[in-house]
Formats: sequence, structure tokens, C-alpha cells
Amino acid sequence: APGRRTDLADGLLDVRVVHGSGRPALRLLAAAAAGPLTRSPAHAAVQVNRLRLTGLAPGTPLAYDGEVTTVSGEVTVEKLPEALTVYRPLPSTS
Repeated sequence: APGRRTDLADGLLDVRVVHGSGRPALRLLAAAAAGPLTRSPAHAAVQVNRLRLTGLAPGTPLAYDGEVTTVSGEVTVEKLPEALTVYRPLPSTS
């Protein structure tokens, strides 16, 4: 998945995975310091329109759309293309 997105309404989720056991956060930090994460074996990135997470322990925190909740068991996250309508004022012409 790219670092920058040209179209946030394309219906795709950026999914980042850190591989490793023990201290994956340290591996990711070291990989980021060494160069682009796309070259790191500790990091994988894909784009999907739906993501299903299973085996979640009770109380697992989940953040979405600026909200935070806890989940357990299984959760499916889906991004629909062009699903959000945004209104803004017209620029002034003066």
C-alpha cells in the first residue's frame, strides 16, 4: 500500500502487518530507520475492501472513524467506495 493515497473514496483499506514474535514493534522501528518499509521483511502492506479478524480476545481495543470500542471473537471491517458525502461551503468569489 502506498504511503500517500490519491483517492480516499476508492473503497480500499490500507492494511499494515508487522511480522515477528517477541518485539515486532522494535523490528518495525528499526526497519523504518533503515529505509522504506516496503523493503523490510518485518512489514507487509496490502489494500483490501474487506478485512475479517478472528480469534480476538475479549476486550481487544478497536478504533474506527474516530471512535474507540472493545471487541471479542470476530469482526469484519469493510470500506465502501464513495460512501461518505462531504458538504463544504463554496469558496467566496470576492
